[in-house]
Amino acid sequence: MNLLLVSVQLKDNTGVFYVERTVNAVSIPVVTASITLTRWVKKTYKTYVDNIHAQEENKKLREETFNLRTRLLLKRNLDYENRHLKDLLALKRKLERPGLAANVIGNASFSGMNLVLIDRGERDGIIKNMAVISEMGLVGRVWKAFSRQSQVQLISDPASGYAVRIEGAQPAGLLSGTGDIRIGSIRYFPNKATVKQGARVITTGGEGICPAGVEAGRILSAIPTDDFFQNIKVAFSAPLSNLEHVLVLRSNSSRPKTGEKGSGQ
Repeated sequence: MNLLLVSVQLKDNTGVFYVERTVNAVSIPVVTASITLTRWVKKTYKTYVDNIHAQEENKKLREETFNLRTRLLLKRNLDYENRHLKDLLALKRKLERPGLAANVIGNASFSGMNLVLIDRGERDGIIKNMAVISEMGLVGRVWKAFSRQSQVQLISDPASGYAVRIEGAQPAGLLSGTGDIRIGSIRYFPNKATVKQGARVITTGGEGICPAGVEAGRILSAIPTDDFFQNIKVAFSAPLSNLEHVLVLRSNSSRPKTGEKGSGQ
């Protein structure tokens, strides 16, 4: 026991107890490691918390950005629809023909059927052979009318035919479809008549369906043939494959009576 007490009280040549030096040599690395570990844990936790907050902020920013983009897209769509409807109404006034705006709800032009479906029908006063136009030009005619919907035969249908004239030329011809939703042809136009590429093709109303003055297309080419008539190709003005809104034109004789559903629209 006395030897233990003596050893505890022994000092080195610097005056530090041997026991104290030994304890310090063992404890200091432990304390240092503990402090380092504590700091690392705190830093890691802070980084984790910061990341959580950053993710929440990013989520909020993404949601706000999505909402803003959605509102902008809706506004653009509304502006686009309003612009098209205004153009349709302006065309309606120009033609001085009662008409009814309709939405295209089905387009079978890509299937080779050359038909579109609109959301207006007999209950709105729609009947067969009413002309259908867009703000860009002639679309076709009502082929079949149902209660709430109607089928429209496009001018691209080979069975269609509209009396037309070519801007800058005197004779009239018959615009027919070829099955191509972009290109039609004009028949019965004499070889001797001069036709300019790019000239407007305008309806005359001679077939009794479409009123006069509606643009149907532009001349792509006009080639004289060995027969009496030219081979004339026409690019349709209306985007038949991408129709959204159309105007169904009533003849003056088919104007609905006052109070009839769909009148005055």
